Amino acid sequence: MKIGVLETGRPPDAMLGTYGDYPKLMADWLHPALPDATFTGIPVIDGVLPGHAADFDGYVITGSRHGVYDDLPWIAPLKQFIRQAARADVPQVGICFGHQVAAEALGGHAEKSVRGWGVGRQTYTVDLGDEDPDLGMLLFHQDQVVSLPANARVLGGNAFCPIGIVRYAEPVITAQFHPEFTLPFLRDLIDLRAVEALPEDIAENARKSLVMYPENTRFARWAATFLQGR
Repeated sequence: MKIGVLETGRPPDAMLGTYGDYPKLMADWLHPALPDATFTGIPVIDGVLPGHAADFDGYVITGSRHGVYDDLPWIAPLKQFIRQAARADVPQVGICFGHQVAAEALGGHAEKSVRGWGVGRQTYTVDLGDEDPDLGMLLFHQDQVVSLPANARVLGGNAFCPIGIVRYAEPVITAQFHPEFTLPFLRDLIDLRAVEALPEDIAENARKSLVMYPENTRFARWAATFLQGR
């Protein structure tokens, strides 16, 4: 399989040398579940998109520090490409910002949440086709999807983020959390953002939540099954 990673943001410069960019993080997360796949980063944030939706067998849309409501020249073309790939029946997996921009592209809406920052490890109640209704994942976001088109189905969420995982009628699944994040990555990100933007009380509570590993492997298997044939 050829997977295109639609890069809509970049980790802080201070972390790039240690962890790499988001296409690398996505590849590291999904590769054990898709050992024969190749992953190619596509810098959407620099105005680059595939020439045709069929250039790849599937796409992953990354997180970003930007909001879907920001006046940036690459966001509208990305929404158009998401719709184009959906019409072409090419599977897409949206993560965090990817979750939000897919909702906007397909008839839903995302905005800055009245609940404020969601940072750390949280448990979602999920319906992923197995017997375990609980999924513990890492997150870092202020925005949330607040409405969906009628043909979309919520597969996971919690009290803080009710629309946490979505399956669309189109070949698109999305999640608000970050399955590509590791505990060390999120700890470093919290420490860095606490200096710049994150309130210290939220940062400290987030650090305290990082006592168990996220279930990234379980979610990777589910996403890989979808990318391989839905």
